[in-house]
Amino acid sequence: MLLSNLVNHFFRIEEGGRYNVIIRILVGGVFIWEGLIKFLFVNQGIGRFTKLGFLHPEMTTSLIGGLEILGGTMLVLGILTKPLSFVFIIQMLVAMYLTKLPLLSGTSPLLPPQAPPIFGIWAVLHEIRSEYSQALGCLFLYFSGAGHFSLDSILKKRLLTA
Repeated sequence: MLLSNLVNHFFRIEEGGRYNVIIRILVGGVFIWEGLIKFLFVNQGIGRFTKLGFLHPEMTTSLIGGLEILGGTMLVLGILTKPLSFVFIIQMLVAMYLTKLPLLSGTSPLLPPQAPPIFGIWAVLHEIRSEYSQALGCLFLYFSGAGHFSLDSILKKRLLTA
């Protein structure tokens, strides 16, 4: 009984929490600027997707960068939060798989980190921190929803009173 109460207390995620806006701004903001960076700097967009072996790096840059800018903006505003969170979780898992796991063996097609650790588990853990944080932030939003201060919440209230 005590263990069950502790688990419920620490892992309780309330639908429509008041402070979800903080996580939406955090996660959405990072997606917005990372999407913009893909268009502003060739090495982070077309160049990166070319090195990773994508067949159409220009199209991939447009799709991924556009998704991050538009989807990040929608997360900040609280529009379609749960479906977008799910999409971004998948994107982060793919990014971790393609760009960080090759650091284990030192076979990444991307430039290695500038300072040790350069390969191995510590390099992976250090370099994966952004994707890991983004994925967990999206997982939180997927389970908890956009929260009270969101367009999703406003639209839901209007539909219920109509």
